[in-house]
Amino acid sequence: MSAFLVFSRQLGRVGHRACFSASFQSHLPVTTSAIRGATETFFEKNERLKRPLSPHLTIYKPQLTTMLSLTHRATGIVLTGGLYAFSIGMLALPGHFPYYFEYFQTLHIAAPIIFSLKFALAWTTLYHSANGIRHLFWDMGYGYDLKNLYISGYLVLGISLAASLIAASL
Repeated sequence: MSAFLVFSRQLGRVGHRACFSASFQSHLPVTTSAIRGATETFFEKNERLKRPLSPHLTIYKPQLTTMLSLTHRATGIVLTGGLYAFSIGMLALPGHFPYYFEYFQTLHIAAPIIFSLKFALAWTTLYHSANGIRHLFWDMGYGYDLKNLYISGYLVLGISLAASLIAASL
């Protein structure tokens, strides 16, 4: 006997709601008000009350922890994209890395621009690494209280900025 036939027989015996998971049952119509007597879904109720689908960033006051989390994700995306672009470029272009490095040096780009590029690369790498270490401590169960969250957040910012300045000035 196929699994479908077994399932359909169980569905007929037990009733349609008992066989489905709780997450599926939450999408079935429910009565929201005894006075109204009408059934409306969760989404219809939210539309009627003019509620957003889910809370989003514009309704919350920006906090250090939120900004650090968003920055960690953004630096991860930038680093991943840069690594892919560099790797594919080195595979697809006809010359080797030393050729392009020497060509870049012959362009005689102004020192402030070079410093800015080096700082941007160093900061994204060092910030993402320092915040990753912070996350490893969280995985071990340390630093969850609010005071330590802010201390470690400011520490990550300070270390990444200072180390990036040092690295860019080399």
